[in-house]
Amino acid sequence: MKKIISAIAALIIANISYAQLNLPPASPDAMFKQQVGFTEVEIKYSRPSARGRAIFGSLVPYGELWRTGASDATSVHFSDSIKVNGNALLAGIYSLFSIPGENEWTIILNKDAEMHGTSEYTQDQDVMRFVVKPEKTARFYETFTIEISDVTKDAANLLLVWENTQVKISIQTYADKKVMAEINDRINIKKEDRPSLFYHSSLYYFNNNKDLKQAYAWIQFATGKSPDAGYLQLQAKIEAGLGNYPAAIKSLKNSTELAKSKKLDQIVSANDKLLEEWNKKTTNK
Repeated sequence: MKKIISAIAALIIANISYAQLNLPPASPDAMFKQQVGFTEVEIKYSRPSARGRAIFGSLVPYGELWRTGASDATSVHFSDSIKVNGNALLAGIYSLFSIPGENEWTIILNKDAEMHGTSEYTQDQDVMRFVVKPEKTARFYETFTIEISDVTKDAANLLLVWENTQVKISIQTYADKKVMAEINDRINIKKEDRPSLFYHSSLYYFNNNKDLKQAYAWIQFATGKSPDAGYLQLQAKIEAGLGNYPAAIKSLKNSTELAKSKKLDQIVSANDKLLEEWNKKTTNK
């Protein structure tokens, strides 16, 4: 009798499984990586769609904990220690929760990165909470989207977007401190004297609005050791930044002569535009 009952049960289960269709998930999984400075950011989440439903304040109630996605809790991995919305955070993997509100959202990073939904969430595992203001998007987003935008040398914004709402979370890495430390170590401690090192250090200072006088000293060392069209172009830009246009124009002309001799047309073209701009400034004085 037991064998007969087992056989019947197996047959029923088989019939049920055959009756079911293999359909795509309503909230498909997504995963992406983005490098910010020297830090790799990896995000895993599920993407629910609106499908004609009102989202915030309805499907996702205001004032209640949300998994910030669907299915398993959204996870965020940072390969290095960083700052999130100005708050220091150690490298690691965290779950991302939120409490949406009409006028402000509470963003939560939690130590437990392997939860399903919110049922296992405990506040004592939170590593940080902070409040951000929601913004209106320029268009309607049918599917919940997490993305990283506005990426610079050491910072970016993490965006949570759905329906007509967007929340922006700032990410700040320590890339600038690492670069500055390397420059100091190689130039001031190890006493390396390669022109390329001094050029790139000067270029970093110039591009990031740091000490122009120091940048000028370094680029002068580089051009003195190794006359180069690119090096001289940077020297001219720094001289112009310091307000010394006669010196800048002289350095730029030397750069152009070298560039023409080596058929570096891009440098020649860029120099011609700079020369025209600087000549106007000196003429108008």
